[in-house]
Amino acid sequence: MASTVRAPRGERARDKRETFPIASMPRRVAGAVIDLVLVLFVSGIVVAWLDSAISGVTHVRIDAATGSSVIDSAWAAPAWFPLAVFFTVTALYTIPLMALWGRTLGGWSLGIRCVRVDTGTRPGWTTSLRRWAALYGVAGALSFIPVVGPFAWLMTLLVGLSPLWDSAGRLRGYADQLAGDLVVGAPRLARQEQGARRR
Repeated sequence: MASTVRAPRGERARDKRETFPIASMPRRVAGAVIDLVLVLFVSGIVVAWLDSAISGVTHVRIDAATGSSVIDSAWAAPAWFPLAVFFTVTALYTIPLMALWGRTLGGWSLGIRCVRVDTGTRPGWTTSLRRWAALYGVAGALSFIPVVGPFAWLMTLLVGLSPLWDSAGRLRGYADQLAGDLVVGAPRLARQEQGARRR
């Protein structure tokens, strides 16, 4: 039987609480994989487009002594450029979707969403920003540091798997605790699990 949590639904019904199932780790991992594929796909398109747009630009330099023009080679993207694009795309994809709807496309496809742990409502901008920072932001910033950079993704993996050792049994990982949210089943998932229990 899945764990459940009671959360208020709406400002006018503070005394009425609806029961939501806590989203299972397989659903959360599957949703994260879908999001990762989408973000990598979009990042790849953006990097290819920017690289092709900028690499064709040549720089002409005028020699002060002779007055002759010297054509420099075309611009080449630095090694950190794809990482910076990926870092930006994760923020633009994750933060608004979580703030406004409480779920990304991966969460929507798996029937899970985030709610504020204190009110049961959508996360909002501050909660979403904190959640993104814990999952991607800090690791993304560390990725630009020499020596540490290649291993920064391990931090995202650690934070992503941290719900597994939540002693309270609510599958609240480090990102959930920092942001003050809880990952639950959306109404569609709740109805499916209620129907399964009746059988």
